[in-house]
Amino acid sequence: MSRGAEGGFRVAAVVLWGLLAALALMVTVWVRLVLFGITPGGGLRPPAAVVLSTGMSAQAVASVLEKEGVVSDGRLFYWYARIHGLADKMKAGEYRFPPAAPPRLVLDTLVQGKVVVHKVTIPEGATVKDVARLVAKTGLVEPERLVDLAQDRHLMVSLGVRDAATLEGYLFPETYLFRRTDRPQDMVRRMVLEFWRRFSPERQAQARQMGFTVHQAVTLASLVEKEAVVDAERPVIAGVFLNRLQRNMPLQSDPTAVYDLEDFAGPIRRRHLDRESPYNTYLHKGLPPGPICNPGEKSLRAVLDPKKNGYLYFVSNNDGTHTFSVTYDEHLQAVARFRGLKEESRSGAATRLDDTEASIVP
Repeated sequence: MSRGAEGGFRVAAVVLWGLLAALALMVTVWVRLVLFGITPGGGLRPPAAVVLSTGMSAQAVASVLEKEGVVSDGRLFYWYARIHGLADKMKAGEYRFPPAAPPRLVLDTLVQGKVVVHKVTIPEGATVKDVARLVAKTGLVEPERLVDLAQDRHLMVSLGVRDAATLEGYLFPETYLFRRTDRPQDMVRRMVLEFWRRFSPERQAQARQMGFTVHQAVTLASLVEKEAVVDAERPVIAGVFLNRLQRNMPLQSDPTAVYDLEDFAGPIRRRHLDRESPYNTYLHKGLPPGPICNPGEKSLRAVLDPKKNGYLYFVSNNDGTHTFSVTYDEHLQAVARFRGLKEESRSGAATRLDDTEASIVP
């Protein structure tokens, strides 16, 4: 064999061995990554919630996962995602993973965006401040931020609420699912959009036919919401208020007298009903300037489809129902019966807002 041929053979052998070594390395890395993907990762303790911000790189995500104990090796997790073509498909959000979750499960969760959702139920009759406190319990936002947004004129106008001073009355009572990536204004927007979905153009036309603007109809519905306990009585109570409005009588709804008192917890006393407030329907005829709570579907429906009656008064029966009266004398008798029931029960149960002495004022 010539020296040239021998040299060529040696070069070919070196190249071959190099290729084999590279192939062996690739196989080793591949096997390690495959095993990494199915091997339980992190610690056995449940990690804290992992929050991945919008715009984070794949390397940054892997680093956070290692730091929070979700995966054992951030670099391996990054390359595991890369070889699967998923490094740039992981979604931002808040995540929780089971203890020792294998990286394959972690990656699938991130790619599918299976984020933590926070369930918030807004009850009928909640005020803006109540709503803010309920949402704030999720830890997603400070209550003061939501209260401020409820008074943001630019946001209000963009949501079609132009006649109101705040979004009181327009944060529709419903169950909502919020995510860590939701902005506070988006949370508020969803609640108001739900209101408009319920208070459809057809219902808006109904309100106009009754001589009400949307804002006036919602304001009246908020009074019904605060006064009613039994659903069947909502249309009756709405009818009573409409009768008093038509006769230019003050509505004398007790909840209106304390709406603008900071953190009022009751009970309502005569001094509350005598205090000056633009919302106090004992001192001012007509509707208050705006809603005193966020009414639900049934109260909105009651105002648009009230039960026609001749009643002008109502008082509690101390069981959630009311006695309705046409005349003032009948009302006085009903009040006397209520006081007798109250004396008999002596239960200390909370008194309905229309159960005070003020309810007997003609």
